[in-house]
Parts: sequence; structure tokens; C-alpha cells
Amino acid sequence: METSASDASHQEETLFPQGDNIDLQPDEVSIWKTDSPLERGIDDAEMQSILGSDVDSALGESETWPSSTASLRSSIVRAREENGRIYHGYKDGKYVLPTDQLSDMYIQQEELDRQAFQYQLCQLTFENKLSFIPAIQPTRVLDVGCGIGMWAIDFGEEHPESEVIGVDLSPVQPGFTPPNVHYEIDDLEEEWSFSRKFDYVHCQMMTGAFRDWPNFYRQAFDNLNEGGWLEIQDIDFPMRCDDGTIMPDSDLGKWSELMMEAGRRSGFLLDTCGKAAEMMASVGFVDIVRIPFKWPINQWPRDVKHKTLGIWTEANFSVGLESMTLALFTRFMGWRKEEVWDFSARVIAEWRDVRRHGYFDVYVIYGRKP
Repeated sequence: METSASDASHQEETLFPQGDNIDLQPDEVSIWKTDSPLERGIDDAEMQSILGSDVDSALGESETWPSSTASLRSSIVRAREENGRIYHGYKDGKYVLPTDQLSDMYIQQEELDRQAFQYQLCQLTFENKLSFIPAIQPTRVLDVGCGIGMWAIDFGEEHPESEVIGVDLSPVQPGFTPPNVHYEIDDLEEEWSFSRKFDYVHCQMMTGAFRDWPNFYRQAFDNLNEGGWLEIQDIDFPMRCDDGTIMPDSDLGKWSELMMEAGRRSGFLLDTCGKAAEMMASVGFVDIVRIPFKWPINQWPRDVKHKTLGIWTEANFSVGLESMTLALFTRFMGWRKEEVWDFSARVIAEWRDVRRHGYFDVYVIYGRKP
């Protein structure tokens, strides 16, 4: 039990939420193995066996992703190209991850596929729990930075009594949703202008999306009904290593530190999730709980659960590392795109080496408005 900065709230660390012993010890049998599925390439059948049959539709059914959204103004839906990647047009330059869409001109939707994959990684991590807040029946729910809209759809189907609003900068959500789910294109770093307050605000994997997190927590608090809940589910940088197998002068070690520096220069700090409980307490949230999880960078852990999470994390970053590095390094670190491509390839090669025992802290933090 830790006492937060506010006397009115408390922060409770639940180290093993399901009673599982987190064993982040290296696998002594397969540590030197070099023919892992990710290293030799995974065919469709093997990937389906690893990910589960329900993931294939999320990653492969391209026709469910709109190439345009007729109900939105063209100034919102237009996209632009930078360094060979597609970025949202609304609030141009505000977000550093690309949103490649399937269209006549752009045949890849790599980042959208990665978002779908990362959502399934979160579900695997959280054992298919969409929310950790105490059992309530929220009638009005806000999904902050909803991305491709998978959480909003799943929560809307699980809670048909709720109205679920997903908000994002990019119009990349599917065209077919449950009747109680809809999406808005907006910038939630600006002043919120919702007509009614919410019972539950959900925010998943938004590290690096906001420059002013204290303002986000203030606005979330102000836009909740009394007794409403805010929940954060996110990753925290930098990459961790407890046994010295990732040296600071290695490409992997350099990447982690350079990402932190790029976050500082850009204002999109990457270590805000670990400070979320304190920021929530500072604006008035109470009953704050923080539950830690870990994402190993590859399959080095000994126990099956974290080895599996490592396989998924490796796949997630193998696809997403270049995209999350490119805009930050070219816009704020003075790198040329060719330098980023070359560096990213070297980092990924080290990432896949099971002798590198790195991991990321992942937290679920929730609190209540009194």
C-alpha cells in the first residue's frame, strides 16, 4: 500500500491480480534457440494458431476499414504522406504514429493492422477483461483515442445498456458498429465540449499522444459524473532490463534512450503512465488503484504466460518500431529517414535475440470521482 500525494485518495499496488507469480527468469532451455517462429517467419496457419481464430478477422478483413468517411468533412478525413507513411490530416502533425489506410493510392494498412494486433495483445495481457473498474453499469462511456474502435465495439456489445463514444484524431474506425457505439473526430487536448458528462472514461495505449497530461486528467475529472471512473491502460518507457543483458551502448539500449530524448524534445513524454496515479490524485480522483503487468520484448521468460506475451510483444514492435520511431526522429532529432530505417533494422535484429532480457512495464490505473 502506498500513500498518494493527496490525503483524500490512496494508491493500492496489486502485484499479482490473479494470484499468478510473475516469473521473469530466462528460459534456460530455449535461450540459445535461433529458429523461433518470428525469426523464421510465420505463415497464415501458424499465426492463426498462435493468435487464435478470432484475431484473423480483425487483421485480415480489409473491407471493414473505410477508405473515406462520407459523414465527415473532407478537411478532417484527408491524410498526408510523409517519409513514405500516411498520417492523419486533422490537426496535422499532432500525433506521431502513421495511420496507413487501404485505398487505391495506398495499398498498405500496416499501422491499422498493428493497432488491431496490439489490442489483442492487451486482451491477452488482461485475460480478456475490458475494464478493471468496480462493477457498475455505466450509461455513458468515453473511449479516449479509440483508434480503430475495437475496444469501443467490444464494450458496447458487452454493455448494450451503455452509450459508447469513441474519439480519435483519425477517421479509421469501421463502418459497421453496434447501435450504441459511435465515433467522433476531435482533439481531446483542446477544451472538451461534450453535451453531457460520462460515467466512465477509458484510455488505452495513449502514451506519447498528449503533451499536457495534467490537463487531460483535469478535463476527464470535470467531464465525469459524481461516482464516475477513469481508467488508464498503458505502457511505460523506458525499456527495462534487470540483468545487464541490454547494454546502454547496444542498438537496443540506444533506441530506448533516444526514444526518451525524442519524447522530451517533442513534448510527447513517454514515461507518463508510471506517474498517472499521482496526476489523478492531484486533480481530485480517489480510490486510485494501480495494477502492474509486464511485456517481455521477446520469448526469453521461463513461464509460459510471459513467454507468450513476449512473442506477441516482439511481433507488435517488429511491425510498429519503425513507424513509432520515424516521425519522432525525423521531426525532433534531426535524423534522415534513411538513417531511421537502417537503425530500426538493427534494433529489431537485437530485439529478437532471446539473450536480451528486456521488458516494458504496463499499468492499469483507475480512480473514482467522489
